[in-house]
Amino acid sequence: MSSSLKTKLRYKIQYPLRAALDTGRAIVQGKGSKLCRILIASDNLAITSEQQFAPLLTNRAKILGELGIVFEQQLIDDVIASSKVDVKSYAAVFAKLSFLTPTANAMEKIARLRQRFPAPVKLIYFDGDDDSCIQWSGLLDYADLIVKKHIFADLSWYQKQFLGKNNLTDYVSRMHGRSFADNIIPHSGVVPAAQTDKIYLGYNIGLDEKITNLFQTTKPSSPEEKTVDVMCRAACPPDNWIYPLRGPINDALAPLTAKGYKVLVPNARVDQQGYYQEMRSARICISPFGYGELCWRDFETVLMGSLLVKPDMSHVRSEPNIFIPGETYVPCKWDFSDLTEVCERYLSDDAARIAITQRAYEVLSDYYTNDRFLDTLRRALTQAAVPQFANTHFAEARS
Repeated sequence: MSSSLKTKLRYKIQYPLRAALDTGRAIVQGKGSKLCRILIASDNLAITSEQQFAPLLTNRAKILGELGIVFEQQLIDDVIASSKVDVKSYAAVFAKLSFLTPTANAMEKIARLRQRFPAPVKLIYFDGDDDSCIQWSGLLDYADLIVKKHIFADLSWYQKQFLGKNNLTDYVSRMHGRSFADNIIPHSGVVPAAQTDKIYLGYNIGLDEKITNLFQTTKPSSPEEKTVDVMCRAACPPDNWIYPLRGPINDALAPLTAKGYKVLVPNARVDQQGYYQEMRSARICISPFGYGELCWRDFETVLMGSLLVKPDMSHVRSEPNIFIPGETYVPCKWDFSDLTEVCERYLSDDAARIAITQRAYEVLSDYYTNDRFLDTLRRALTQAAVPQFANTHFAEARS
């Protein structure tokens, strides 16, 4: 069966049936009159950004039980084109498009979606991009809220226009002379100051299925399993724009090797289990930036029981927050000029290193086991003024 046929079957049969069953369950539980129906309308492209919906769909029963929500899924193009959608039955629409969508197309689709679902239906855009910027600031004219996986700690940064797509491309351009003038996204969007309150911090990629599944199936390695001092598997070709964010690591770690530390910086590919075994064996894992500040490696490092060392993250807010300097991770300079010093500090102090790795794991464990993402979702719906969440019952924080 082709992938396109499988997709059609999911959207035409599986997803409507699932929504119908959830609705029936709500009625049986006596929640029918208070039911909040939310439509997820995405393009099903850029699978990593589609993962923003993973915790919502994986935990449908919990969300129905605690918040009275039933999710329905449709392709955004089908929603826009169809005349059969019962617009008034939805309290909100969660929309998403791939970052590769041309700007004009993206704006047209969201404008048509807004026209299709006028107030009081709330339009909440889920921005699945890796970076902290807003690619299409014009979306704020149509959306009641834009949910990001992480945001700038200083919201005034959204009034800046960065060279290339985001602040990282801007850094590479300024520090290493890389031009993004001919790039598909030559500069970031600029958000008017009056609209920054529409930018909402959601949950980060630590809620992606790959990471939550890893939490369920893996325990941190013990100190006795640590046979490598420092490891970093983050090679990329020199012609890739992220190379300046990763290339300096080898030279930065060379002094550690010269001092007799065991340093692992492999280039040859390895399977997933081999990669995790490398990580489990390491006391410290270096996790550089990539297309955005966060990557799966950050969370894999914590779940494997290694100390996360990463370029300074003080400019970013993120949840679950494993980026508290000296508590859940150790920052280094963006150019890695202090990397040897940072690593030596924590290789010489087992107690300090282990305390940070344990605290980071506790932060993730608490977020997962206590379903903190439900609080994130509830606050988003409250901030967007979804009617069902304006009353005390739904606005209360979970204990």
